[in-house]
Amino acid sequence: SSFSMYAVTLSSSLFLLEKYACAVSVAAAGVILGWPFSILVFLPVTVYSLFRGHFKRVFLSGLLTSLCLLVLSVAADYYSYGRWTSSVFNLLKYNVLGGGESHLYGTEGTTFYFRNAFNNFNFAFVLALLFVGVALSARKKYAPDLLIVVSPVYIWLAFMSLQAHKEERFLYPIYPLICVAAASVIDSFPYFFHDKYANEQSIFEKIAKGLRPLILGFILCTSHSRTFSMLNGYGAPLQIYRHLEYHEDTGPESILCVGSEWHRYPSSFFVPSYISEVRWIDDGFRGLLPFPFNETLGGTAAAPSYFNTKNKASDKQYLKDIGACNLLMELDLRRPYPSRGTDLSTWETL
Repeated sequence: SSFSMYAVTLSSSLFLLEKYACAVSVAAAGVILGWPFSILVFLPVTVYSLFRGHFKRVFLSGLLTSLCLLVLSVAADYYSYGRWTSSVFNLLKYNVLGGGESHLYGTEGTTFYFRNAFNNFNFAFVLALLFVGVALSARKKYAPDLLIVVSPVYIWLAFMSLQAHKEERFLYPIYPLICVAAASVIDSFPYFFHDKYANEQSIFEKIAKGLRPLILGFILCTSHSRTFSMLNGYGAPLQIYRHLEYHEDTGPESILCVGSEWHRYPSSFFVPSYISEVRWIDDGFRGLLPFPFNETLGGTAAAPSYFNTKNKASDKQYLKDIGACNLLMELDLRRPYPSRGTDLSTWETL
């Protein structure tokens, strides 16, 4: 998602600089190396580049870039999996035709992305949604190039809102475009008070110009408040994992067990070297979770039997013997499933 976001930013910039062949090549890299579904975000810039630039040169640039990257991708897949395959086409095939049961990891209503985007961008998101109306009014200034660049905001929001399974990171590719659209709307405020027949600026136009930095400052302050709130209110899992480095007396080859907090597990980089394994314990979740990497099965070329094409939980993904756990990471959610850490005769609270 993040790589696609960077590619969208660069491709859109190259398009605005009228470097159409480069814009299409970057779009191809964003789709093939990043996220194939992000092709919807790149589509307006790609199509318009073909017609705006020298069609043959732009087309060949995109085609050659795509072929080179696909060859490299297939070669990397062959090296990793020991057989000829394409992770790009497999991803599309699995999600479009395979029915991967992604709803196991959570579903949301159609307003999820709108609520989430407002959380992250506050009033800048509202201004971004107003861009179409502003672009049509200020036609000479913003149409058609900037309208082409910003249009994926509406396309992506509509497409992703129709999918049952939703995650915040799915919006990453259009984050820069939301900023561009909001900035354009703020910049255009004085335009609505401009009198083309007057020699001097009206008082309202001057006020509108003075309001621009105030509005931008308000949005920035609100955004920083959101960031500080996230760090302060939701940073507990990261802080807890940092405490692990102070408990080496637990012993080498220790096992860290994670209960209802599996979805907040940050990264193995937060787990110190004295812990040999991170294991999940059953708390009622019925989706497939990661397994410890098993080199004896054939490395990355292996297809372990406990994986399945429906994301269904495997009996082997949970550690049955809780007594084997040296450390337990758990949040008491007051659910029907037991909270093991509350048994103080077994566990010492750290």
